[in-house]
Amino acid sequence: MSNYYCIWVKTGFENKFIEKIQPLFDSVPDEHNGKLHCIGKQMRLKSGKEYIDPLIPGYVFWETDNLSRIQDIKDEEGFIGFLPNDKDIKPLSARDTELVTSFLRYGSVIPILNVRFDVNDRIVIVDGLFKGMEGFISDVNRSNKRINFEVTLMDGKRILSLSYQELQKKEEK
Repeated sequence: MSNYYCIWVKTGFENKFIEKIQPLFDSVPDEHNGKLHCIGKQMRLKSGKEYIDPLIPGYVFWETDNLSRIQDIKDEEGFIGFLPNDKDIKPLSARDTELVTSFLRYGSVIPILNVRFDVNDRIVIVDGLFKGMEGFISDVNRSNKRINFEVTLMDGKRILSLSYQELQKKEEK
């Protein structure tokens, strides 16, 4: 199993960063330089138009066991640093790696979710990548059908904003 490293880049540069670096990695197949990932989320405007945004803006994940190309990454436009510390580069913890790989198991884009809400504003995801996951939401935008909820990643809380498909009241047991 490869290690995952978190690269902090300028927000909005995530895909441009990958488009520049990944071909450089792939040009020397003997080096096994790994794969860069930007986890996206499918979103929907009120008009019905759909688009893809980064799930965690400003972060690119590097799946590799070969750190020989660190300088190429540091020299790329938009690079800010490695997390948690740019001077002592370490892979993500086992818990963070499990979260990132669970996102990637379903592809690089998280689809619009089907969720249920109960009176305590707790969400239950009823299908797809997060099926069965429950979490507390910090914000609901009913007109745009979006929810914000917290996950713990890289020893900090991150707010994820996702579009949802259905609004249902959770059945009382």
